[in-house]
Amino acid sequence: MKSKAELHQLTVEYTETPLGIDVSNPRFAWQMTAPAHSRGYHQTAYQIIVDDAEGSRVWDSGKVESGISVGILYEGEALQPTTRYMWTVTVWDQEGAAVSASSWFETGLMDPSYQAWDGAVWIGGSDEDLPLNSHVLSVFRIQYQQQLLEGSSKASFIFGANDARLLNRNMNIYNLESKVNESYIKLELDISALDSGGQAKLHVYRAGFAPGDDPSRPFASFPIAKQLINDENKYAAHSIEIEGLTGLISIYINGRDNCLAKDFQINPIGRGYDYITFPMLADIGFAAEPGQKALFSKLTIRNYRSPYAILFQEDLNGTNYSGIFADSDLKIKNGCYFVDGGSTGIFATADPSRNSMPMLRTEFTASPQEIDRARLYVTARGVYEIYLNGSLVGDYYFTPDFTQYDVTHMYQTYDVTDLLNPEGKNALGALLGEGWWSGYLSYTSSNWNYFGDRQSLLAKLVIRYKDGKEEIITTNPETWKYYHDGPIIYSSFFQGENYDARKEAAVFGWDTPNFDDAGWKPAVEVPLEGTAFLGKITTEYSGEFEFNYENLKLVGQIGASPQVYKTLTAVKLHEPRPGVYVYDMGQNMVGIPRITIPNGTAGAVVTLRYGEMLYPDLPQSGANVGMVMMENYRAAHSHDTYIRKGGSEVIQPHFTFHGYRYIEITGIDKPLPLEAVQGLVITSITELTAEYRTSNELVNRLWQNIVWSKLGNFLSIPTDCPQRNERMGWSGDISVFSRTAVYLSNTAGFLARHMMNMRDTQAASGRFGDTAPMYGEGFGGLLWGSAGIVIPWEVYLQYGDRRILEDNYQAMKSYLHHLDAATDENGLITDSRLGDWLGPENSKNENHFLVTAYHVYDLGIMAQIAAILGRKEDAAEFQHKYQQRKAFFNKHFVNEDYRTTRFDGKTLIDTQSSYAVGLALGVFSDDALPYARKYLLEAVARENVDDEGELRPPYTLMTGFIGTAWISTALSESGWDEAAYRLLQQTEYPSWLYPVIHGATTIWERLDGFTEEKGFAGHNWMNSFNHYSFGAVGQWLMSHSLGIQRDPDNPGFKHFILQPTPDPDRRMTFAEGSYDSVYGRIESAWKYENDSLILEVEVPANTTATIYIPAADPNSIREQDQAAALSAGVEFIEYKNKKAVYRLQAGSYRFTAPLS
Repeated sequence: MKSKAELHQLTVEYTETPLGIDVSNPRFAWQMTAPAHSRGYHQTAYQIIVDDAEGSRVWDSGKVESGISVGILYEGEALQPTTRYMWTVTVWDQEGAAVSASSWFETGLMDPSYQAWDGAVWIGGSDEDLPLNSHVLSVFRIQYQQQLLEGSSKASFIFGANDARLLNRNMNIYNLESKVNESYIKLELDISALDSGGQAKLHVYRAGFAPGDDPSRPFASFPIAKQLINDENKYAAHSIEIEGLTGLISIYINGRDNCLAKDFQINPIGRGYDYITFPMLADIGFAAEPGQKALFSKLTIRNYRSPYAILFQEDLNGTNYSGIFADSDLKIKNGCYFVDGGSTGIFATADPSRNSMPMLRTEFTASPQEIDRARLYVTARGVYEIYLNGSLVGDYYFTPDFTQYDVTHMYQTYDVTDLLNPEGKNALGALLGEGWWSGYLSYTSSNWNYFGDRQSLLAKLVIRYKDGKEEIITTNPETWKYYHDGPIIYSSFFQGENYDARKEAAVFGWDTPNFDDAGWKPAVEVPLEGTAFLGKITTEYSGEFEFNYENLKLVGQIGASPQVYKTLTAVKLHEPRPGVYVYDMGQNMVGIPRITIPNGTAGAVVTLRYGEMLYPDLPQSGANVGMVMMENYRAAHSHDTYIRKGGSEVIQPHFTFHGYRYIEITGIDKPLPLEAVQGLVITSITELTAEYRTSNELVNRLWQNIVWSKLGNFLSIPTDCPQRNERMGWSGDISVFSRTAVYLSNTAGFLARHMMNMRDTQAASGRFGDTAPMYGEGFGGLLWGSAGIVIPWEVYLQYGDRRILEDNYQAMKSYLHHLDAATDENGLITDSRLGDWLGPENSKNENHFLVTAYHVYDLGIMAQIAAILGRKEDAAEFQHKYQQRKAFFNKHFVNEDYRTTRFDGKTLIDTQSSYAVGLALGVFSDDALPYARKYLLEAVARENVDDEGELRPPYTLMTGFIGTAWISTALSESGWDEAAYRLLQQTEYPSWLYPVIHGATTIWERLDGFTEEKGFAGHNWMNSFNHYSFGAVGQWLMSHSLGIQRDPDNPGFKHFILQPTPDPDRRMTFAEGSYDSVYGRIESAWKYENDSLILEVEVPANTTATIYIPAADPNSIREQDQAAALSAGVEFIEYKNKKAVYRLQAGSYRFTAPLS
């Protein structure tokens, strides 16, 4: 505490001194610091005064008699765009003394249309500038024409050749090491059988991809109907089209109507996007046996997704061919590649890769007048780094954040006043990366380039001078230049970054004035037409959506963008194979490396690979023991390559991120010292708001694992996992974790942004998507879609945020209407595909049971929200439906013995999840309630047989994602604290601590993701080791173990409950921690001391609390050195259920309660 009262944490829209907010009536908040050793310090009134930059008053609230200090709405004159406002708050305390503090906020453009951008347009490169990095491209279209010359019967097209992973045994799980042109996919058109009355065939050869591949024998052969190729046309030109889709290929001949192979698996590791992908496009080429001749023409490589831009095509009509095959034996003839097998045969390959990621720059001269301020408003289709006069602007990563870009696109505002050269030239430059706009997005491979196929920049720089005049620099083709041969060859969230440091010399100083950009070309305006996916899509569960951008809103930043949270240094090095250096960061983290490498040879290639785990020393690991395990990254390539320029260098990727604990470095002469290998932890969390510590170090590690999983998965959106080819905003995961999330950090802005994404992707039917952003992705159903109701409710209760209820009310109401429409004649909701995901006994549960329980819960929440918002008719309707559905639940899912059943009322469920969910969500009838509590304890305390037929010990966790979120709360609120603590501290599988004792530093997707006996148990492909869903127990640690609980009647912890729950078994002898509420820090600690319980709590200024203290005799409880009831700030309420109840005023307290 301070020696005198103060105001601090002055925020507008949850941010201190926010820059560029687009909110017409922003919300103010502040916290009070009480004088030292005081109790009961609180606010009785406040006054807010807001002035504009000229000192003109725009709002004076007057003295408002109220103790509320969060969520105070601005009610003054209309706020003007791009204007700084000063605000002062004066607070009167209970003694009538006043204290004041001041701060500022600044508005953004305040107009979601392009009119606010003063003519700025999206700029970037042309079709010819599109980058192609063929060795990381796993989704593509190849088209060509092939004409066999008379007397010839076969010739081949090649792709997937010379993949770097197959040229080095250290980079593939089969430990293969091919020489150049020994690994490839070859498509051979063979007409030889026509001479004997047979059919022409297309043979597919696979060489060097897996043990047993035989380059002399077709991997597969596809007959070609005679109406397509026959004796009359066998020497004509035939068109062939290949679609590559993460290891599946489709082949068409002579038109799209003639499919020879559809989604044919050529990847030896597995089918589709769930596995490490082979082949990439990689090197392409041609082959013919001795004596065989063919012409190949019209060869194009295109993007897979509309608008199908051409990535590679050569002009073969000139006289001096200088293309990618110029150094091979291929010849150019009549505008075709002439493939002549000659006497020895021909096998020619080349890399079709071209261009680098976009670079943009402009120069301008500021007027000689004195500059008052300068603001840069900027966004991108893709993600950007922007530089002014050689300095990086801002410290955010991956801006703009991931939103449904065709509906809402955020821009960022920067104060660049101090970066300008007030006299002379200035240079503004930008680097662009794919981000979420282009490239690989979600596990669905066909979503490659989901929004568009190229990146572009939209920006305006506003310089305001002291005389009031303004100068505006905008993105436009007339004054900006573009470069496509920079050092960032390719950069992708999933595929990693390829960087050629040798190219730095050509662009040295590119972001400073007077740089020679003669080699740069004029930027072009990048329209949506021809560069973005436009049109309608039909999804399996959510119906039709249209990408049209007609109602696009450009809005200022909402919530925090990703930034560096902390920097880790490697703690351990091992060398599983010569020259393979694996560094352990000591923590499963999400971010990028920063690696300092000493003097070396220019042109040397350093390769970084990542893993959450290493292959264990078990038979199934084979020769891979000690190597990084990348199979669970699936089709996400997750390699970074760095081509050295020579000298000492730092590797730090720009536009990618990885989820990893281990980083493998190859291509260096000797190992680097540990301090040279660092990891930048990147997250949208700016600071943590909760702490938790106990006498049980394993539980402490569990808490840290929960924290680290939130850090890793709150990156722009709340992802399910941060490492594999998914990283999606799965609604089910954030639904179950949201109550924990709102404790761990202030997520009000972050979750408001996510709810915007959920609204923007809501179906016309009202259905919330299973993921957001991205239209109609996923397959969850109600247990996932309920996030659209649960998240606003959790935010409201935690932060007192009424606006999130208002903003989402119609969307939530529409969702409930969708559920009405999705209810069948039996009263069951059909939108119910996923249930208690990854629960050890999930087969015993029934999805309809859980879905119906959640529907009741949703209706109950909506009845309360409608009442809060003053919508009385809606509240009555929802309450009526709530009662109806609750009765329906108890009629059909509870039998005469009050045990849980399937819908038939006969087949027992009787699982931990069924009782936990039903109890925690309040859906059991009053008659069933005591039985459900009893049966829950039985289900936890007994041995259970899991879905693998294994008998699991008592007090193990048989719940999945859904049940786990509620089981501890259900136990404690049923009076079974002892069972809750036993379950918490169990170390045998399945349990929260089982991963901990096996070295987990984040929450695992599977509780048995790794075991010493079974390794990964065959789940290599779907086995995230950073997946926060099972970490939903974090809310119980805060709300029950520490006892820091919300009071629904006083949201935001204006008044709250303190109900610390000691471990009855005393296996845990103390717990302590804190929560930084919007009103201030709440502290709670309990410990056993002899035969007494010691409670130490802190109630922040301007709040009150009700505390429940376990005690054998309330009269024996002491606070400090006197009877508790006589202590200042303490009011005795009652003694009930062996707990003394007191009301506490703000202050610090220490209670001693004898237990016998």
